[in-house]
Amino acid sequence: MSDFFVALVPERIFIQPAEQAAMEKRMVEWMQENGWIETQKSDCTLGGEAGWRFTPSGSRHIADEDYSDLLTCGFGVEKHEGKGVFTNLEGGLEAALCPVCGENVEEQFYDMVGDWNAAEGSPPVTCPQCGAASDIREYRLEPQWGFSQIGFEFWNIGELVPEFVEEFVAVLGEPVRVVWAHL
Repeated sequence: MSDFFVALVPERIFIQPAEQAAMEKRMVEWMQENGWIETQKSDCTLGGEAGWRFTPSGSRHIADEDYSDLLTCGFGVEKHEGKGVFTNLEGGLEAALCPVCGENVEEQFYDMVGDWNAAEGSPPVTCPQCGAASDIREYRLEPQWGFSQIGFEFWNIGELVPEFVEEFVAVLGEPVRVVWAHL
C-alpha cells in the first residue's frame, strides 16, 4: 500500500497568515476536544510539519473504520505563503473542462496554472479553446484540485464520511473542496 491523503481545502485562495493560524488552532482544538486526534504532535504525516495521530475513535468517526494502527495515519495542516495548489499528485489530471465552452483543456491546464501562479493576485485564466477568461476555480477538474493558502490533510484514513466533512465545514465556517492525493 502506498500513502495517500485527503485534503479539505477552503474555497478562498487568499487567507492571511493570522487567519490561517486561527483556522488551524480552531480545527485542531475541535478535533482534540472530540477525542479524534492526539494532543501531542508526532511523525504520523508525510511532508512538512509533524501532525496529530488519529485515535481509534477518531479514525472510526472520520472514516468509519479504524486505521490508527498505520504508521502514517494522522491529521496535518499545510500552509503556503504564496498561492497554494492542492493536486492529486501522482494521479495526474484526467480532465479540465472550461466553465464557458466545456472543452477539455487538460493538456494546457498545467501551463495555465503555472501562469496563474506566477501572476500577481488571482487573475482569470484564458481558455485556449474559446478565449474566455474565467476564475481558475471555475474549471471542472477531474480529479478535483484545490486553490488556497491552507489545506487540512487526513493521511491514510480512507474515504472521509460525508457527515464528518459537513461537521468540519460547519466548524471551519466556509466551503471546502475535497482533494485526493496519492504518493
